[in-house]
Amino acid sequence: MSYIHAVNIGLAAAVICGIAAEYLYDRSLKAAFWWMLTFVALLLHSVASVTAPFVFAEPSAGFVAFAFSVMAISCLNVGIALYFRSPVPWRLIDLVVVINLVGSFAAGTAFPGSVLASSAEALLLAGAQTFGIYILWSTKRGRRDRVFATILVLSALNFASRPLLEAFAPGGGAIAMNVNNTLVMISLANLLMLRLAIRLLKDMKGQSETDSLSGLFNRHGFQVAVNRARTLSETVAPASLIICDLDHFKSINDQHGHYVGDRVIAAFGRLVRAGARDGDICGRVGGEEFCVYLHNSDARAARLFAEWLRIAFSSTSYQELDANTRFTASFGVTEVGTDESIEAAFKRADKALYRAKREGRNCVRSVGDTAELSGIRFSSRTAS
Repeated sequence: MSYIHAVNIGLAAAVICGIAAEYLYDRSLKAAFWWMLTFVALLLHSVASVTAPFVFAEPSAGFVAFAFSVMAISCLNVGIALYFRSPVPWRLIDLVVVINLVGSFAAGTAFPGSVLASSAEALLLAGAQTFGIYILWSTKRGRRDRVFATILVLSALNFASRPLLEAFAPGGGAIAMNVNNTLVMISLANLLMLRLAIRLLKDMKGQSETDSLSGLFNRHGFQVAVNRARTLSETVAPASLIICDLDHFKSINDQHGHYVGDRVIAAFGRLVRAGARDGDICGRVGGEEFCVYLHNSDARAARLFAEWLRIAFSSTSYQELDANTRFTASFGVTEVGTDESIEAAFKRADKALYRAKREGRNCVRSVGDTAELSGIRFSSRTAS
């Protein structure tokens, strides 16, 4: 039995180091912190299982080791909720902890050192683990989550099997359950570290394709997202492309400073995100140049969106500047043919953008008769 606990201590220490490294790399991974505490509690459980009998008399020695097991399962459950972005049921988790501790203390006091006491503790731990399964399955799940759930189910069944093991293998039930616990612990450790690593890789990929200032795709991310969308598209409905350019942006930096210039870019990015629909792809592809790919939108609908964006941006005020100070943007719009390359559509939209600049800026120009909105006029809000 001491050998098994030694293996568990070494394994827990290694997992703690691995998860701690992932958490220190990205402190936003709150689940990593709680899963690290899970293995800290498991390590302390193994240490207490070996040392507590030399320090405390029964039932206190067994109760200390049991308490660390409860803490480990509770921390695991908190991490599950945080990882899957589900509200943490703190009150229910606290209730489970109290029930387990009170139940263990009562069983240990009434039947110290007996099979009945150890079986009661095992069933209490199985219940606590089952609560973690409930948290997992109440969240949005994918295929890999079934693996997670399977490991938790096996862990709960392992705890619940203690009475049967004691009944059919007197004296060997504890050893069998601890061996099974080690196997489950190894599987769980590998899964948790893999999960966290995948989350980190996704976040790093997202950061490499995202412009931090505007919150939109950068040029590379925009191109990749558009190409992916066109490849996966199963509809023949039209799509449209909008190219936006902030007017006289260099003079904004020169007159007001780069801080204000950054604020202007951030404000424009917020407007783009606010107006875009699910499935639309938005990017900052240059210093002051933006692109929006509108799926299932012809050029008329795209121009309506561009006109809204133009008016909203030209009406935006900034705390750092005079209340009457406004900035504007110019827009080029074109419809993207289902069989043409995005590069060809980009060139047409770019020509429309330069036409908007030649014709006075702060306006929307489009390519093709279908893009013209005859009879519709837009005007900017005049600052009072």
